[in-house]
Amino acid sequence: MKICIIGAGPSGLTTLKTLLENGFKDIVVYEKNDDIGGNWYLSENNNHSSAYETLNIITSKKMSSFSDFPMPDNYPDYPPHWLVLEYFKNYAKNFNLYDYIRFNSEVIKVRRISDYNYEIVLKDGKVENYNVVIVCNGHHWDPYIPKFEGEFKGEIIHSHYYKNPNPFKGKKVLIVGAGNSACDIAVDICRINKNTAISIRRGYYFIPKFALFGIPSDYFHSKIQFLPKNIRKLLIKSLLKVIVGDLSKYGMPKPDHDLFQTHPIVNSELVYYIKHGRIKIRPEIFKLDGYSVIFKNGISEEYEIIILATGYKISFPFFDENFKKTFLDGYKVKLFLNIFHPNFRDIFFVGLIQPDGCLWVLSELQAKLISKFLKGDYKLPNNILEVIESQIKEQFKKYLNTPRHSIEVDFYEYKQKIMKLISSKN
Repeated sequence: MKICIIGAGPSGLTTLKTLLENGFKDIVVYEKNDDIGGNWYLSENNNHSSAYETLNIITSKKMSSFSDFPMPDNYPDYPPHWLVLEYFKNYAKNFNLYDYIRFNSEVIKVRRISDYNYEIVLKDGKVENYNVVIVCNGHHWDPYIPKFEGEFKGEIIHSHYYKNPNPFKGKKVLIVGAGNSACDIAVDICRINKNTAISIRRGYYFIPKFALFGIPSDYFHSKIQFLPKNIRKLLIKSLLKVIVGDLSKYGMPKPDHDLFQTHPIVNSELVYYIKHGRIKIRPEIFKLDGYSVIFKNGISEEYEIIILATGYKISFPFFDENFKKTFLDGYKVKLFLNIFHPNFRDIFFVGLIQPDGCLWVLSELQAKLISKFLKGDYKLPNNILEVIESQIKEQFKKYLNTPRHSIEVDFYEYKQKIMKLISSKN
């Protein structure tokens, strides 16, 4: 069986390693850049990465290690991006993965010829055939650019292209969005800038990186999983009131949803700088007019630069539109467990989830389930189409019905579900 993996980020690496351990040897990983790491490979030549110079991981090292390869003891609780990349490189070296990876090899077309027959077209013109394709191309690289009424005479960039705060020193800067990148960038810029504001459409729950007694928040959360979800929710809300306080007096809108219904915002510094007056909270943008930004509350302010931290589109540029329609319906993903195609048993997706924990820990489990399926030791549900439809309905009952939350998963619930299938005998 000849297997193609697209992407050598953490999901691609753990997929390769897992397949090799399960006896699959005829594997090629195509990586468009000149090294591994995907989103964590910050380089002048890597337009795929959304990393920036001050980026630190938002899940702690204890909760961000592959099952058989822990992060080193000398790593800090929340390692910076260069240590995360070092960890992935050591992982690849330890399990002899580099020999299977072809660097500077961008896949531009994936054509399904027939069952277990795919044509892979590379940017350099080479064409190769494979029996199985596993897609690990990530979902934080194709910027979503919202449209606003009016025109802006200043500069507008997406946060994907933000690398450091130096170009923004002395400028009037507005960051749009309230996700983890938006908060990081606002904090980054406000340290060297007197005029930094962040436009927030809806309120969120801001989780500090450290909980009680200096314990990383995600590690603390792992230790209270034995509690019923409603009790955990009540406990965490109470702790946030004590640790973070009420931000509405600083202009922050109150959340219009319950805890766990959106992706967690993990940032200890945003609240600090808001309370110190270094970051101003502004509401949603109504329209643009020259250098002026008119907000929905009627306030108008002038800015020189707008940074759009507005998220990403789920993109597969190597598939044609007809094939994409077989598993994508707008922003709804029609894949069983976000892994298995409803119709084809020779193409799989790893890492196409947004967990409220570490992504690659779950990618490793996804790869194990795929390996079990390819060996004939796991069977998909007979009513897979019905299961997928039910999965999508449940998705938007549990989370906000927005593109951002279309692939959101509860880390522990998803982990338990996959582990149960891996250990099952069918």
